[in-house]
Amino acid sequence: MEYKFTIKSNLDDTVYIIDAEEKFDVLSRFSDAYWTTYKVQEIIDGVDKRRTNSFNNAYKWANEDIYVLSFEHGVFFTDLLAERAGQKSEKQDLDITHDEFINFLKDFKKFIEQNS
Repeated sequence: MEYKFTIKSNLDDTVYIIDAEEKFDVLSRFSDAYWTTYKVQEIIDGVDKRRTNSFNNAYKWANEDIYVLSFEHGVFFTDLLAERAGQKSEKQDLDITHDEFINFLKDFKKFIEQNS
């Protein structure tokens, strides 16, 4: 999985921008101005603690552009921005392993630490 992080700053905010290869493009929906290392760590912890849970006890996280569901079968993503644009998918937009997502989040957290 390839991705890169960049920042765009103005007087009020620093926006963290995520560019991912096409297959993982839904991860770009994490781009936002209000990320902190604490928020990223909360997601890491939630995914890690629920990696063996059933669907009914899954870890769920969302913002206005992406919905994340983590349970025993992996981490599933729904692109809410695409849905609002009328591009509803028959299934989730991406599914990856817990470790792939946690590693992505750890890299993102490190980037935020270095650029805060």
